[in-house]
Amino acid sequence: MEITGKKLLYVGLLVLSLFGVILFLWYSFLGIFGEEGKKMLTHLWYDFENIVLANGFWLFLAIAILPAFILPVSPLLILAGKWGGTHSPWMACLYSVLAIAVNLGLTYWFARKPGNSLVKWLLSKTKHQLPEKPPANLAQWALILRLTPGVPFIFTNYILGVLKLPFRSYLLVSLPILSITSCGYVLIFAGVFGGEKIEESAQRWAYVLGGIGLVLAMTLLGRIILGKQNRAN
Repeated sequence: MEITGKKLLYVGLLVLSLFGVILFLWYSFLGIFGEEGKKMLTHLWYDFENIVLANGFWLFLAIAILPAFILPVSPLLILAGKWGGTHSPWMACLYSVLAIAVNLGLTYWFARKPGNSLVKWLLSKTKHQLPEKPPANLAQWALILRLTPGVPFIFTNYILGVLKLPFRSYLLVSLPILSITSCGYVLIFAGVFGGEKIEESAQRWAYVLGGIGLVLAMTLLGRIILGKQNRAN
């Protein structure tokens, strides 16, 4: 069974539908609580930020767990960069990669075992179904999905768990890509915020440019692979 562009479109529709639900809940909350609700969320975020920056364990635990609840990982990586500026940018990268590895395992096995029915139910709401049996080129398709811009990594985790991509292949495809991109973001924001470990301007620029280089390198690799795949199709 081949994974075609049409099936990729179906996955995209799933992602958009889930984002639609999140936006609906967000605007419903604002509609009910108004500006007071927005201020309350802002205060909660600042309280959360102060807690995790004061204790790195809670920050990296949050990176490992919170994205499983469809919460974006980007704000947490920004905080990891800020934490890295005070402690060590490279330690922040290492801890972020370990946290993401834990998240990869948790979400994969949830989707493959207890959460299988839930993820399939979400897919059914788009009136489309993913293949019941893993196609022969599933690892290649997983690589393409990981490198496709705009697809949050948490949705890819759940989808690949449902499709039962072998766990070893799942990690080999996922961990290098997510490690490089997450380290890129951590280094960028470590340089932007600075801190005790990188007070000099030259150091801060070095981290910012190094992080941008990592993100751009992975983006370019994704464009090359996706371009080859499109030509092959």
